[in-house]
Amino acid sequence: MAKSIPLTKMILLTLAGLADTAVDLGNLTTAVGQRYGSAWRRGGQEYVAELKRLRRKQILRTTINQLRYRKYITARSVGQRLLITLTNKGHAATIVYRLKLAKPHPPGRYTVVIFDVPESQAAARKQLRLLLKQGGFCKLQQSVWLSQTNTYQTVAEFVQQTKLFEWVNVYQADHLLHPPRRAS
Repeated sequence: MAKSIPLTKMILLTLAGLADTAVDLGNLTTAVGQRYGSAWRRGGQEYVAELKRLRRKQILRTTINQLRYRKYITARSVGQRLLITLTNKGHAATIVYRLKLAKPHPPGRYTVVIFDVPESQAAARKQLRLLLKQGGFCKLQQSVWLSQTNTYQTVAEFVQQTKLFEWVNVYQADHLLHPPRRAS
């Protein structure tokens, strides 16, 4: 049975795809609600459909307020629109979640991350290790991590965003002389 994605994570992923943009709250409700598709639209009675729409809008507003309170997003009104921006914490949460949702590689294929971040960038190195660990990577050596999921693009985007590209390389490997016993 497939796990249901929590509304907060779904909203963060939707917002990450929109980048920094002003959205009409009603349109955001529709975008998030699309996973229910025509089932929501075929409520049978217009009144029931309107009640469901209002309920979704209320839940969405509550969720946005929770995300704002937890500092995943910043939100401010611009006329009738809501300008929502992901914070660094919000970006990090979406990256970890995308790593966890990544599809597995075929057997024998890995995403490999090799890094040599200098001591002057210790905080960034620590953040990278935490991201890799939370994303299901296993440590092959101190600065060599690998995963059996297709996370190349997600990790590459993170490296570009955090400007670690001088010290981090991401590969997709087919042949390892000694593959690890357990690689997530």
